Amino acid sequence: MNSFHRAHLAGLVCLTGGMLQIIYGLLSIPFAFAQNNLGWDEALWALVTVGMIGGALGLLTLGVARPRWMALVGATLTILGCLIRIGVIPFNILSPSDVYVPFILISAFLIILGMGVLGIATLLGKQLSGWQAWTPLLAGVFPLIPLAVYSISQFIHFILLGLWGLPWILVGYVVLTHAAKQKQAMLVQTSGATAQQ
Repeated sequence: MNSFHRAHLAGLVCLTGGMLQIIYGLLSIPFAFAQNNLGWDEALWALVTVGMIGGALGLLTLGVARPRWMALVGATLTILGCLIRIGVIPFNILSPSDVYVPFILISAFLIILGMGVLGIATLLGKQLSGWQAWTPLLAGVFPLIPLAVYSISQFIHFILLGLWGLPWILVGYVVLTHAAKQKQAMLVQTSGATAQQ
């Protein structure tokens, strides 16, 4: 599987995860996630988190973030944060407890930090233009809003977690479209080289 196909798949995973995140936020309204330990809401969040991994991997595969070491650090921190969160989910489903809150906070911190670094590297890379260049940083900064609201209103917190899906949808879209452009440019270059021979 070449890098275009990997980026395309990662973009689709990210886009799907972002859409599921919007659904998660909408479902939090009738099912009151703040008061109820339903189990399936955590399982849904696991799928959302896989989407975040797709976004970070997609950006890394495209090579739009520079310098490369900075992109690797950002993507690694993001993926590590996501894996920690996914690792907590089975325990939280089987035995809901506040014991897992520190792990959830650590995972959130790593995702925010990782996407922040990856977002800055994407801006420095100057491979994406306009609003597209800002989407990874937006995905990293946005969760600060639901985190800030948590102690004020958990009901609003869960709705805002759902809205965090919008930046991830944009990241997925950017990865998909940029991968398609890179593939098209490569095909044009290859066909041009073949015609010259």
